[in-house]
Amino acid sequence: MSDNAYQTNKITVMLAGAGHDVVYYQMQQPILTDQRFMISGHAAQWSMFETNLNNLRPDLVIVQADIAPDPDTLIRTLQKISAWRGVAIVVLPLPQKDFQGAFAKIDTVRGVFVAPVNWNEVIQAAYGAAMTARASLSQAAPMQQGVSGYSPSGASAYITGTKRIAVLSHAGGSGCSTIAENLAYELSVRLSVKTLLVSMGLPPSAAPHLGLRYVPNLTEYFDRPGKAAFQAAIQRKENLEVLLAPESSLEYMHILESSNKGTGEGTINGMLIDSEDGRYAAIVMDVPTTEDLWMMHSIIFANYALIVTRPTLADLTAIRHTLTLLLTGLKSEKRLARDSIYLVLNQTSERSSFTPRIFQEELSKSLGWAPPIAAIVPFDPGVSQAQDDGILPVTRGDEFSKGIRAIVNTLFPMVDNNLDRTDGKKGILRLPKIRFT
Repeated sequence: MSDNAYQTNKITVMLAGAGHDVVYYQMQQPILTDQRFMISGHAAQWSMFETNLNNLRPDLVIVQADIAPDPDTLIRTLQKISAWRGVAIVVLPLPQKDFQGAFAKIDTVRGVFVAPVNWNEVIQAAYGAAMTARASLSQAAPMQQGVSGYSPSGASAYITGTKRIAVLSHAGGSGCSTIAENLAYELSVRLSVKTLLVSMGLPPSAAPHLGLRYVPNLTEYFDRPGKAAFQAAIQRKENLEVLLAPESSLEYMHILESSNKGTGEGTINGMLIDSEDGRYAAIVMDVPTTEDLWMMHSIIFANYALIVTRPTLADLTAIRHTLTLLLTGLKSEKRLARDSIYLVLNQTSERSSFTPRIFQEELSKSLGWAPPIAAIVPFDPGVSQAQDDGILPVTRGDEFSKGIRAIVNTLFPMVDNNLDRTDGKKGILRLPKIRFT
């Protein structure tokens, strides 16, 4: 196969390092501008690295060694990627430079660097290693169809302050509300991250799931728009503050009609703007599946999107529509940056039609890009049972809880110290600068 043909098959890469700054600001930046790659996932903690590695099965792993508990543990883990013909590039911290020879002896490791490094040089070496591995594979078996790659967006901007997270899907039953509600509860109640949940469905599912009343609700705000009325509409579940859409269809439609006049005060977007008063570190929006102004104003307001999807053909079709809307359906100044869009692969099982990697590949074939997967949440019938019993599934400490924690690690890496504390004390969240490209 010619070099040109090879380059149509983009390399899936997983980035892993000890800390958010290393992964997102050092490792990721040169890859975002290199269309030979598609980022399949990130890891800034060892537990997240092990989970994502097994689920995503990337062609290439670029890993900073100090993410692992010790070098021997990382060596054993990297040996396992031979199961899917993966290769790795390892960056050692200076205190571990004596392990360079040990890592170089591993069949799957195709390059070992000692920090500090030039990440552009690391990326070039990684590409060469991945292409060499792919060429070797093609000699033994027909070349499998590759994936299309990441195409970076335009100018960069720095965003600080509140993370405004739209949790959405065009596929009904994907578990969008369950993810939004449990993410908000985990942040606010269990991690002391000041959070507002906006439940926008008709009727709002947060009412029964969180044990709330249907009133007060956002009718309080839209009857007399302003911050005072906004406060009157809030309900609370322990430390979590919640805004509910009205249960009445007439009131719900009246809000839509009032929002037709623009995005200022008295509209859905105006309400969301009033919610960002500096008190919240996170605003989590449970966006309805219908493509009306509840969805559109939420997307305009958001600076992050979590697209919740199941590994099915129907959801694959729906997510293509969602991504087309996010990337091209709005004016350029209203669009989300690509590196602020993530997938949550929900209700997965061994019987699923698509593995996480194949799901990403199929998505990228039609769009030329697929977002990284923030979390893979296994199917668990106990989730709906817990909700029927008035229990938030995230409090049970099972696989669903691990999925929510993976989302937290992706969006709020600075709170990961709280995730592992056992003394009952909670840290203070300090929001980092987040760079969007």
